[in-house]
Amino acid sequence: MSNPIDRSSEAEAREQLRLSRLHDLRVLDTGTEPLFDALTQAAALVTGAPIALVSLIDDDRQWFKSNVGLDGVDQTPRDIAFCAHTIRGDELLEIPDATRDARFADNPLVRGAPDIRFYAGAPIVMSDGLRMGSLCVIDRVPRTLTPLQGAVLKHLAAAAAEALEQRRLVLEHTASAQRQLESERLRAADQARLENIIGAIRAATWEWDVQSGAMVCNERWATTVGYSLDDLAPMTIVRWQHLVHPVDWPRSMELIEQHLAGATPFVDTHMRMRHRNGSWIWVACRGSIVSREEDGSPKTVYGTYVDITSRKEVERRLQASEAALERTGRLASVGGWEFDLANGEIHWSDETCRIHEVPIGYRPTLDEGIDFYPPDVREPLRAVVEKAVSDGSGWDLELPFETAKGRALWVRTFGTVEFDEGKPRWLIGALQDVTMRRRAVEALEKSERRFRKLFEGSLGLICMHDMKGMLLAVNPAAAASLGYAVQDMMGQSLADFMRVTDVWIMDAYLERIAANGVDSGILRLLTRDGELRIWEYRNVVDDEDAPPHVLGYAQDVTDRERTQRELHERSVRDPLTGCRNRAYLADLADRWKPDDAFACIAVDLDRFKQVNDTFGHHRGDEVLVQMGHFLGRFLRPEDVVVRVGGDEFLAVLMGADEAVTRNVSRRLLENKDAAPIGFTLGSAVRRPKQTLDQVWAEADRKLYESRGRRM
Repeated sequence: MSNPIDRSSEAEAREQLRLSRLHDLRVLDTGTEPLFDALTQAAALVTGAPIALVSLIDDDRQWFKSNVGLDGVDQTPRDIAFCAHTIRGDELLEIPDATRDARFADNPLVRGAPDIRFYAGAPIVMSDGLRMGSLCVIDRVPRTLTPLQGAVLKHLAAAAAEALEQRRLVLEHTASAQRQLESERLRAADQARLENIIGAIRAATWEWDVQSGAMVCNERWATTVGYSLDDLAPMTIVRWQHLVHPVDWPRSMELIEQHLAGATPFVDTHMRMRHRNGSWIWVACRGSIVSREEDGSPKTVYGTYVDITSRKEVERRLQASEAALERTGRLASVGGWEFDLANGEIHWSDETCRIHEVPIGYRPTLDEGIDFYPPDVREPLRAVVEKAVSDGSGWDLELPFETAKGRALWVRTFGTVEFDEGKPRWLIGALQDVTMRRRAVEALEKSERRFRKLFEGSLGLICMHDMKGMLLAVNPAAAASLGYAVQDMMGQSLADFMRVTDVWIMDAYLERIAANGVDSGILRLLTRDGELRIWEYRNVVDDEDAPPHVLGYAQDVTDRERTQRELHERSVRDPLTGCRNRAYLADLADRWKPDDAFACIAVDLDRFKQVNDTFGHHRGDEVLVQMGHFLGRFLRPEDVVVRVGGDEFLAVLMGADEAVTRNVSRRLLENKDAAPIGFTLGSAVRRPKQTLDQVWAEADRKLYESRGRRM
């Protein structure tokens, strides 16, 4: 049995490894990228969720690389992040209703904005098993995913992981390229300095007595900085230091000390020296020990220096140009090659060698070069080369390729023929590693095929329309659910499938989505048979192409809406009398504006308890039902009868004033003999700013006052 402390330590170590890998990707706090945005938009479209995120889990936060539907938010604390739970496993984490899940019911993101109810997240798992974050969808109403939607979400998360893997490869390739570039730059600089010293014919010379510090210099040494030897006498190492730029002297002395200690075979340094006219000149200084004391310590150092001010500037520009060219080639993974047709020799640039993963300077034969390609490609490639030699044509091909270390790549190879005295003399060309671009194209093609299958097989409505509402595409299942074939709907406006009275809704929708780029809500569409179907949609503008168009996804919620209406209707009606109940009053109170007019007539049945006691509850129920019908006969069509208690009713008169209220009350009292039982009533008209409860209470008070006067 393993020790719990050991497991905890192992988990902590793995978390530190995960965070290190995440930071190495250098993706946190970067800008938006079309590929990640395409993944979240696809997730939102496929699942119908209003919110979709690519979330990366850092040490103390979750940061959103891509965000659809959660405007203005780019991160949240990790300790309240749903995605922090998703990365604990490799499977899809689905929370149908967060308010009923003990882990999340008290979460600030559930109790407040963005009011999460439904959550589904698929972990973004790298090739080494480390989970960087998740691709998730969020809704503000409870729900679940279909198996197909869950599978698509996991595929999209895998695509996000692949995008991060490609980012890692690019970063590693760039870092390697920069290290190699620096190494080659230093080597080239050393070679250039060596050639300058060797080629100096009129060099300035110096001899330094290490023990005393005295120096012997030739006249050219002095004239280089605008002086004569007499001007500088007596010449010492200290006098030299005074002429050297203070920034350059410490480094030069460090190199001298290293040589004196035997760490280097000679001193080789560049430094700035102040000319007599006040300007600074660059000199290349080189020297070595020429004699030693009896104990072996350095005695005399002899050397030269040369004014390289003008050459240094030329060299700097040349090196910068060559470095830029090399850097560009390396960053683009482009290498050059040359094939001498006269002697059969092939020369590869350093980058070409790197692409082949062979040592720099490798010189293959033609057969060896072609053998890097798969067997089925070699003969066609050889034929292309032979054709180029025979007729002077070139080539530009993308081919599979295998490096010397067995790594599979895709390369673009292109070549041309150069002639000498009318005959082909050289084949010159380039080789480019296009593996990442090829993989990206293949990934997009796979994605397009997957989306096509989703488009054709989805039971929801997936469509594309122009900015005027004309349908450009619609999936077969949605067309069939409306009783149409796809071709019957193409080129038609969505408004053509709506009731005439609802066309204004379409106009308002088009204005909103043109202004905001995104819109969600309800559309009511008619089937071919005239049945009304209700669709809940979330649409976005795609402006990648011109002209822009709208991508839409909707779900048929007709049955859900019907069920909700039925449930709501039942919840606001008294099951015995069919009158409205107290819940209906709460709805009214929420809908009314401060200046809306209404009145209340409170009705209380007289001696109803005696009916129950004498004739039984069955008879009492009949009386209540009849009383509800009686009250309704004397109200206007817009008025409502509410059973508010066992034997208490309330008539709510919509928009009524004092005159209307008195008239209704009078008619009820005049027809009191027709009622199934005696009753007492009291009425009140709403005064400014009064609530429903306050008006009702005033009507009740008048009822009891009336009853008191009768007793």
